[in-house]
Amino acid sequence: MKIILISAVSKLGKIGDIVEVANGYAKNFLIPSKKAICFTAANYKVFEAKKAEFEQAHINNLDSASKVKAKIAGKDLIIIENASDDGRLYGSVNSSVIAAKINEMLGEKLVSRADVFLKKPIKEIGVYEVKLNPHSDVSFDVRAIVTRSESEIEALLRGGKKNKSEQESATQESISDSSSDEEQKNTKPKRVRKKAEVSAEE
Repeated sequence: MKIILISAVSKLGKIGDIVEVANGYAKNFLIPSKKAICFTAANYKVFEAKKAEFEQAHINNLDSASKVKAKIAGKDLIIIENASDDGRLYGSVNSSVIAAKINEMLGEKLVSRADVFLKKPIKEIGVYEVKLNPHSDVSFDVRAIVTRSESEIEALLRGGKKNKSEQESATQESISDSSSDEEQKNTKPKRVRKKAEVSAEE
């Protein structure tokens, strides 16, 4: 799908660029978040007439994004959610939840879900790095601590809850150990049978 960028987009282009993107990316993100409009001859005339307006909005957005970074960068986002005894959340923490938490900390609505980048929703308590990109020229990470209560925060930061990669590693080790045990069990009877056969031949 061909679009006209009305806001600079990191790794895609600057205001006024005409680019080809996937339909889903345009319809689900760029156009709803007012970063682009569909490319048509009529829309291009509209863009030309409002180009100065779009450029001013870009400057204003940069100021807001810089303000967000100054107030949030380096701080922890404490998100309290209900979870089971094994740490699994009854719901999930997505981009909208994180954006709402940031705006609560800021005291004003400066961040939208489109500014928060998560590979997938968070479904268990733990400590997570979240990428924020409120402007094409402003990008930074924040630490989100998803917990059942504030009393658990210290334990999570000390590593009381394994991160996902550690959990996967532990699972692989467990599978590997189980396989080794199984191999030993399967090997031992073979030796016994072999001895039995030799004894029978004698």
